[in-house]
Amino acid sequence: MRGRTNLPHAPGVARLSARKPIARAALIIENQLENIMQRTAPTIVRALRTHWVRWAAGPGLAGALLAAPPAHAQMRKAADISATPFPKPTGRFAVGTHDYFWIDERRPEAYTKDPNDKRHLMVQIWYPAEAAPDAKPAPYVRNPDEFANPAEFKPVLHVMTNSVTDAPVAKGEKRYPVLVYNHGGSWNRFSATFTTEQLASHGYVVVSVEHPGFAKVGVFPDGYRFAPDTLQFPNPTGNMRDDVQGSWGYLNDPVFGIWVKDAQFALDKVEELNRAVDSPLRGRLDLEHVGALGWSFGGATAVQLTRTDPRVQAAVDQDGQLFGDVRDLGTSRPVMLLHNTSDPLAGQKPENQAAMKEAVEQVRAWDRVLKEKSTNDWYTIEIAKTTHGNFSDLTLFYPAGPDQIDPRRAHEIINAYTLAFFDRYLRGTSSDLLKEPSAAFPEVTFTRKQ
Repeated sequence: MRGRTNLPHAPGVARLSARKPIARAALIIENQLENIMQRTAPTIVRALRTHWVRWAAGPGLAGALLAAPPAHAQMRKAADISATPFPKPTGRFAVGTHDYFWIDERRPEAYTKDPNDKRHLMVQIWYPAEAAPDAKPAPYVRNPDEFANPAEFKPVLHVMTNSVTDAPVAKGEKRYPVLVYNHGGSWNRFSATFTTEQLASHGYVVVSVEHPGFAKVGVFPDGYRFAPDTLQFPNPTGNMRDDVQGSWGYLNDPVFGIWVKDAQFALDKVEELNRAVDSPLRGRLDLEHVGALGWSFGGATAVQLTRTDPRVQAAVDQDGQLFGDVRDLGTSRPVMLLHNTSDPLAGQKPENQAAMKEAVEQVRAWDRVLKEKSTNDWYTIEIAKTTHGNFSDLTLFYPAGPDQIDPRRAHEIINAYTLAFFDRYLRGTSSDLLKEPSAAFPEVTFTRKQ
């Protein structure tokens, strides 16, 4: 369904396609996935709640539904959240950023019944930039009015990043490799700024896709209001085993396929940016060296892209349960799987233990099959004292639980291994981190294909 709104045009947003909406609708996207699940599948939520709500998969494995803060956790008040929570990136480049608004006119919007609706995407790009010491850094939330529930971002409206909006592209290299980032389910395209900025500072152009229907975005620059009225989450049966399988089935088809097509469409548009006369990125993108990464459901999307799209040559899955046929058939591309180490069975009710153990073993089995069937290099990285949320920005804004790793330390480790992986497989630069366990990161349990 479509509607008109007076959405301010955000700085740095490129309108590459627009349509005139014909009806007004409203969508309130809950600020926590748990709230959504409590309405649609309360049995699953109660059964799968650990420190962070998720489809758990055992130590070192996280599942498909993105972690949201548990019901008892509240985001810190704005006064308690640093305005500069992101460390300065360690690469030799400054970082620029720009938002793009794209419509896939070839693809109907699957989440609405209106046959005239087309798939709308907001995409944020981070890239190596020329240093601008006097330029004002970009805010973390660049345009809260684009979200169906802007109030949930109020505590972080004062937060600034290390990026500069529309900074000139760096002249240091002729072309830069491209990475497609996919967020975790129910979140947004900038929820991993800790890693997108770091990668850009090291010479990568990071293209982050926001996936409507399982994301925060609800209003687009052309006035379109995203109001899904079909493909809803399955109703609970009251039986945990059945609800888990039903929910996984729904996520695998249709949701997962929609995400993969979103990412592929974004790559198509990136190719256009590399050719467009008026694009600041014209001729600056190394499209012969493309990788993918993501958190949770987005991490699974990244791995699937190595099988679905020949342009994607390597992938990093940051704590995501596998979906798609790649988990059964493997991939010919190198992959890295990063995992948290929280206990998915902790706090489970006795009547749910058996079903939970089955779910854990199933997800572990998918990981094993992926690695057994894959013909290229693979790595698994388990980080001690981490939760699912550590693979996003969220732990910078929510209070940490007892005996958890410092959020910045977790980010340092995640970034180090992610960067080493892409440097190896997209740039051909070797790293000792990919050879054996590192004394610099004693928190890591490292495994690789022998």
